[in-house]
Amino acid sequence: MSFKNQSLYDILTSQVAETTADLVEAATHDINLHVAMTQEIRESSVTVQNYKIDIVLKEFAGRKKKFYNIIETSTNEIIHQELALFETAMGIVKKYMTGKPGIKDLENYDNEYNNALYETWAHQTRARQPGAFQDVAVAKASRAKQKLHEAKQKILKRL
Repeated sequence: MSFKNQSLYDILTSQVAETTADLVEAATHDINLHVAMTQEIRESSVTVQNYKIDIVLKEFAGRKKKFYNIIETSTNEIIHQELALFETAMGIVKKYMTGKPGIKDLENYDNEYNNALYETWAHQTRARQPGAFQDVAVAKASRAKQKLHEAKQKILKRL
């Protein structure tokens, strides 16, 4: 390598080291940056620091749905199982990482979401079947969708 190329290489190497150090420092104050820097994405899981979110496909209300299990990687123990939303799983992992309260609230709101989703899908199935109660099923599906939206908003406000 020529002197000129070596000098340029040295400058770039020092810039990368400095930028990396700045990012590491910033990540101690910004959980989203920390998550972005430490996550590892695979086909059926996402690993963030000491937690892995496994994606599990299950039968749900006559359809297939993705659910999310949170596993503590140091013990390989499932600490949260069958969460309905990825947002909930990631929010719980962030709360573990920061030590902030609210994990139980997220679980409860995720359960509300899960129940409303089941109700929505069930009423939509009934609404597609001809019969005297089709209008009732459509109305119930509409109300269930509203509950679904409300539950998701509760989760998103807690993230």
